[in-house]
Amino acid sequence: MHSWSQSAAYGYAAIMDPGIGVELEQRVAEGLADMIRPWRSRFTEVTVTEKTVNGPAAAELIHASEDAALLVVGRRSRGIPTGPRLGHVAQAAIHHSGAPVAVVPHQ
Repeated sequence: MHSWSQSAAYGYAAIMDPGIGVELEQRVAEGLADMIRPWRSRFTEVTVTEKTVNGPAAAELIHASEDAALLVVGRRSRGIPTGPRLGHVAQAAIHHSGAPVAVVPHQ
């Protein structure tokens, strides 16, 4: 799942042309498909369902976790000498998810 929010700059344009939001959502979906394509080909036995949603990431993940067996959330690995830190999305997922949560660091 990839959560995204439409830029405020598109507010009035979206009112005048509702198709703008559809075009943006299509681009986001294509970007998600491109990003996970190498993983799909490497792990063919894993079933993946792609989903893009327009809304705040934390709220959308918590909602999606209601029907999930496991919620996997990424965490940026920044190399901070004081140890790993969790962002607000991972924190919200850990505290409010309806499923177990795995926090996975990535670069």
